[in-house]
Amino acid sequence: MYWRDVITLEAVQHGTDAEGYPTEKVEATQVYADVQSTKRSEFYKAKQIGIDLAITVKLRAADYDGQERLVWNGKRYKVERAYTEAREMYELNCSEYREAADNEHKQPDNDGS
Repeated sequence: MYWRDVITLEAVQHGTDAEGYPTEKVEATQVYADVQSTKRSEFYKAKQIGIDLAITVKLRAADYDGQERLVWNGKRYKVERAYTEAREMYELNCSEYREAADNEHKQPDNDGS
């Protein structure tokens, strides 16, 4: 492990504002990690259930506290699975994070296109 990558872990608290709209409060923490490509077997097993894994991040257990998102190289990722052995290191399997607006289906224009 070289710990050459700096990632930002994001702990997200969901809530609603005074008008009832959903809000997020994000607490960001920068840590050193080792970012790798996802192993072939894990990639295809996740693909079978509809998850597109993009990266695997290894970091010290002391640095990880259940955060659900991370940022690396300007891209946001969702932690799909956190795995640890001997509680010293964590391995996070991550997919690219899609904002809610990206998940909505585009409505056709008035002319039907």
